[in-house]
Amino acid sequence: MPTKTFLRFYDGHNGVVVGEHSDDEEAKLAKFVTNTDDNIFAWKLGDLFTPEQSGALLSRYSRTSFTGRELLLREFLPNVNRGREFFESWLVDYGDDSIQEMAGGLPVSCEFVSNLLAKIIEDGRFASYIEKSTRYVSFDKKLSDGSYMFYKDKDIMDSGFADLYIELMNGLFDSYSKHMDKMVRYIGEINPIEDQKFRVGDASIGIVELDGKAEERLGISEKDLTRAYENSVRANALDLMRDYLPMATLTHVGISANARAYEALAIRLLSSELAEARHVGNRLYEELYKIVPSLVRRVRDKHGDEFVSFLRGRDSTVLESVRATGANGKGGNGISELVEYTGMGSKDPDKSAAVEVAAAVLYKYGSRISMHEAQAAAEAMPAEQRNALIAKYVGHRGNRRHRPGRAFENVEYLFDFIGRIGIYRDLQRHRIGTQERQNFTVDYGYDTRKEYDSIGITDDYKSKMSEVVDLYGKLRESMPWQAQYVVTFGFKTRWYYRMNARELYHVVELRTTPSGHPDYRKLMQESFRMVEKVHPSITRYMSFVDMSDKQLGRLGAEIRIAQKRKALKT
Repeated sequence: MPTKTFLRFYDGHNGVVVGEHSDDEEAKLAKFVTNTDDNIFAWKLGDLFTPEQSGALLSRYSRTSFTGRELLLREFLPNVNRGREFFESWLVDYGDDSIQEMAGGLPVSCEFVSNLLAKIIEDGRFASYIEKSTRYVSFDKKLSDGSYMFYKDKDIMDSGFADLYIELMNGLFDSYSKHMDKMVRYIGEINPIEDQKFRVGDASIGIVELDGKAEERLGISEKDLTRAYENSVRANALDLMRDYLPMATLTHVGISANARAYEALAIRLLSSELAEARHVGNRLYEELYKIVPSLVRRVRDKHGDEFVSFLRGRDSTVLESVRATGANGKGGNGISELVEYTGMGSKDPDKSAAVEVAAAVLYKYGSRISMHEAQAAAEAMPAEQRNALIAKYVGHRGNRRHRPGRAFENVEYLFDFIGRIGIYRDLQRHRIGTQERQNFTVDYGYDTRKEYDSIGITDDYKSKMSEVVDLYGKLRESMPWQAQYVVTFGFKTRWYYRMNARELYHVVELRTTPSGHPDYRKLMQESFRMVEKVHPSITRYMSFVDMSDKQLGRLGAEIRIAQKRKALKT
């Protein structure tokens, strides 16, 4: 009899089968995971499964529909004797950064959880996360019961809106699936491979120019370029079509964290209004207790219970108090804004920012100097001398990773962002700063992509979004938290982001690279422009901000991956 793995939507749910394993596979899996029958489980680190290997395996979540156990059985165990060769091949696709993020902590998998819960989980700062990417994986597959992969909340399913909810979810996923191939064809037609210039090292070459000599010289084949092109086209299409996906969409999330971070996460989930969050909070505790019982015991002791009660009571009280103030706005002017910045209101905000940085430099490198003295000295400096000091501090940056030091953390910005939920999903993972979002809602509306017009699906999209608005309105009266499940990625959300200038360098330069999603690239480009207007002394060293507008932004990254694959084989 095969062992079945169940997805349970909430405590007491009978479950949906999401995997089956033979007795032999069961015996193999038992050495690596804390259970084989549930969608929430921890990984057992040791000689058989090192932190480096767990980091590599969890990083695979972003580009595959396979579960962690399937990856272990299909890819890890058959190749385990290949050692570094095998893991180097994974590094090529997922990059050192991703695997470094996922290695070093206690690894846990939360599979088949909603995107809404994924965002709640990923609010925790002191952990690393990886999830199934809407850019690389299509979300058109179905569960064993024939339903699309969306979460069925207990409160919604027990209400009079259950049928409407199921109908809406099926309609959204039907459209997403039906229109995907059409979008892929369209992106390919307007960006034909014959017109592309492929950047290979320092060379730029078209596919028609790639003869045998060029292949040998560049170390890349026509097949490699074609694969890179097709991957880029598909990524672009998936980027555009994700606006149909609801927050109920099921995803896989890999977590790497220490026990203290897991304790905080479990308590936060247990205090939630959502049955899904409470269920996963319980399951996290149960699985971690199997491997580090003494380190997570407080989740279920007197102090943990008190903490959960405190969080629930506080949130409820604050919500009532805010409602009593009547402080409901009109949503602003619908654009993202730079609300506050260092030196705001002064005669020369740029000088104020430069003085803050220069003072911090003097404080660190000066001799027996107080902060008051450093600030006074920086203020009194001629502008040229102050700017020269900052330039020396920044140094000659060779790439975007060569960021300025902590002196730049003394200059701060507060952005009030409004944009597609999909943008927030991507930017939320930046943790050196303060981000806080409002509940996902339909109140800020949505924009219809011009590509939808081009392939003739605008009417369908608007019709589906109208249904989302209608059901959201019905649900939010009695279930405001659960209503978020129906909101799609294409609707706008509002969140603030307070960051310092050092983080600005990291976020803006990373998120404007051509391989990034077009939506967040535009938001970060606009953020750069806003800061540049008030603090040119800060932005003048941001040499790696890419302000271009490229359709097939992934093409360059795919070419580099192809080159690395080639190098591994030689």
